[in-house]
Order: sequence, then structure tokens, then C-alpha cells
Amino acid sequence: MAPNGEASAVVASMAPLLTTIIGNLGSAWQRTPSWPELHGSTDGHKETELLPSTDSTPEVEEAECECCGMLEECTPAYISKVRHRFSGRWVCGLCAEAVAEEAGKSGCGLEEALVAHMGVCRRFNGFGRTHPALFQADAMKGILKKLSCLGSPKSNSRGEAMSEKAAPPAA
Repeated sequence: MAPNGEASAVVASMAPLLTTIIGNLGSAWQRTPSWPELHGSTDGHKETELLPSTDSTPEVEEAECECCGMLEECTPAYISKVRHRFSGRWVCGLCAEAVAEEAGKSGCGLEEALVAHMGVCRRFNGFGRTHPALFQADAMKGILKKLSCLGSPKSNSRGEAMSEKAAPPAA
């Protein structure tokens, strides 16, 4: 808060607006007063806005991701849309993005990418959450294996091993 009391003056000036808004939440249609009406200078004109009722909120259900197990609150229409996209399985937004990225990267279909992602989530939920340090060490071991395979000597078309530090051909 500012030492000269500016913040308290702003809060005090907003208090009537907040009480009006909070007080009108229960009505079916509510009239929201304009800024000049709240502060006493209407200049002879009335501005009214009708806002829809808050009673018509859509029904919400909890859905559990079949990959990671996370719970999300969603409408039934959204749940059915996601199930239709992922062959009857409900996946959260994070897993859906990971599956779409995997499908785009590997060039496989959405179903194959979903099965692969579900395997990763199952492995993480079974091992990674209970032993995070061991899970990270295992992941680093996998990275090192991939790097060692990339740096290994390759064979040429005649079957001879080629080294990256091979001497240049004699002139």
C-alpha cells in the first residue's frame, strides 16, 4: 500500500460499485448501473445494460483422465467431444496436447500416439511419483544411451568401420 493512503481511497471509491454488483447477483435480469450513475453525475441520461441470469449455468461433471488420472470439471458436451476424438477415452487437455504433438512428430495416427502416451503416463504414475530421483536418473540413463548410439562408429557401404576422426585421404 502506498504510504500516502492512495490505495485506501481507491478501495473506498470502488466499495459502492462492488456492493451493487454483489447485491444484484440473485436477480434473474439485473441492471448494471453506469459509472456516472454510481458517482452522482448522470447528466440527464440513463444507461442500462441487461446481463443474463447466473442461474442458467451449464451442468458440470468431473471427468478423470485415462492417461494421468487428473480430474477436470467439464460440461457433458465437452466430455463427449473429447471421447469422440480419442476413440471413447477421456483425456485431459495436457495429455491431449502431448498426444497431438507425438502424433505430429512421429507421423503415426492419433490412436498409436495415445497408446504410447498412456504407457509413459502409466510408467510415471507407477514409478516416477513414488521415487522421483530414481525416475530422473533412469531418464538420464536413457538420454546417455541415445547419445552413445549417435556417437558410435558407423559402417560404410563396404562394411568397414568409419571413425569420425579418420585421417583425410592421401593426395
